[in-house]
Amino acid sequence: MCYVIITGRSLLWFLMSLVAGMLTISATVSPKWLIGPEVFMIKNNFTTQERRPSLGIYTRCTMMLDGHYHCGPFDFDGFFTDPSVYPPEFKACMFFISLGLSILSITVFLTLITCCRQSLLGKSIHTMTGSAQAVAGISIMVALFLHPLGWGAKRVLRLCGDSEAFYPGDCTIGWALYCAVAGMSLAFLCALISLKAESANMSASVRRRVEAESLFVLLTPKTRDLSPL
Repeated sequence: MCYVIITGRSLLWFLMSLVAGMLTISATVSPKWLIGPEVFMIKNNFTTQERRPSLGIYTRCTMMLDGHYHCGPFDFDGFFTDPSVYPPEFKACMFFISLGLSILSITVFLTLITCCRQSLLGKSIHTMTGSAQAVAGISIMVALFLHPLGWGAKRVLRLCGDSEAFYPGDCTIGWALYCAVAGMSLAFLCALISLKAESANMSASVRRRVEAESLFVLLTPKTRDLSPL
């Protein structure tokens, strides 16, 4: 018989894992890692909006020659894109942050499984999931190190002027990089909370309630259909 065990700690663990994944995917697809110094005023119907060119891991926002402000990817051939267009450091950053995001996505589903199953092949699912979240945090941390390492690339120089590795020049740090930092921090925090969630699920009070429910089921007589044929 399978019992669904939901404690406050396990619920917090699931929600924080979900938020960590959402922050990481937002950072991955956003072009707002570096914000350029130039300001363009874009007229849209009856309003005028301020736009700045920006650069992400594989996306960018820029003012086109025809006067339109456009955001889109620049990795036209994926990891095989020319290094002058897609810096190798950004490619490595994309690999590691995608790896971390994939692991985080899997752990979100594993946190749900722990509500009704505590072990798999003799191993604690909480421990395995927490370890995976720590690996995901390390992977995102490596990505956060690799992106600033590529700030001396030609693409970044065109946007930020006199920039170099770990120095953004005239650019400012965008919100997407902070999202990645938050996602990494939550991944490590989730790895710690997994231990608390396991102890809560295996606590004496939870075991007593499970045993009481099992005893109730065993003592409840089975009803039979005595209606005439």
